[in-house]
Order: sequence, then structure tokens, then C-alpha cells
Amino acid sequence: MGGDTPLIGKAHLRAFRRDIAGSTAIEFAFIGMAFVVLLLGILQFALAFMAQMYIHDAVSDAATGRTAGTYAGNRAQVKNQICGRLIAIDNCVGSLLLETQPLANYAAGSQPITGATFVAGTSGTMMLIRAKAQVITFVPGLPTLHVTGAALYTRP
Repeated sequence: MGGDTPLIGKAHLRAFRRDIAGSTAIEFAFIGMAFVVLLLGILQFALAFMAQMYIHDAVSDAATGRTAGTYAGNRAQVKNQICGRLIAIDNCVGSLLLETQPLANYAAGSQPITGATFVAGTSGTMMLIRAKAQVITFVPGLPTLHVTGAALYTRP
């Protein structure tokens, strides 16, 4: 029973406390998940912010671009033009909510974008075009993110 006896009791605990092998992995396990979630959150919101800029530009271009007068009453063509410029929108043509109507038809308060109204308007009428789309979300637990765009224009 000489030196081959395994450490037991207090001596075993002392040896375990002094052993530092794997301590870096344990420390990373504590902060690594929080770091990864933070990084994914930053990427998700950067993607949503970029999609917001793209939808704003696409709606403005659809309202005031050189082809605005040719398809003013055709929702499908307007959707196709807007969706052709968007990024990070899943099934854009199917999920894009788009409405156009004369500015005089809107009440003073804010109104949700339902996508139900699409009125071409007459020449010289002040029109408001609004669009809303859902951004692709890849961070688990994050609520649905939407981007919106609106533009005022005079119907040619």
C-alpha cells in the first residue's frame, strides 16, 4: 500500500483546485453564448436597417421614377418594380403590402398599412404610396421585423 494509493479526501480536492487545464474553455462557455447572440443580433438589425433603406428608395423610385405614369393603376407591376430592388424580404411579391390612394383620403392620425387600397388617381392628384414587408429573421426568439416605405407624389 505504498505510493500507489489514489488521492482521497482533502488531498484530492487540493490537487483538483490547482489544476488549470481547461479553465479557458470554461470561461469561454460562460461568455461565448452571450457574445454569439449579441453578434447575431447586431447582424440582424443591420440587415433590417439596410432593408428599410432599400424599401424607402424603391417606393420613392416607383412613385417618382420615369415609369410611374405607365403602370399607376397596376398593382402587380408596381409590386414587381419595388420587389426587384429589395433585399432580405422573403417571398416579396406575395408578402408585400402595397397601397396607393389620394392624399385627401387619409385621416389625420396614423393608419396601419393593410394593403387593401390601390387607387390610381387622376392626373394632377397628390398621391401617397405606402409599402410594408416582413424582413427575414434568423435570430431565434426575435419578434417579426417589418420595414415600411412611403412617398408622396403628384400623379402625372
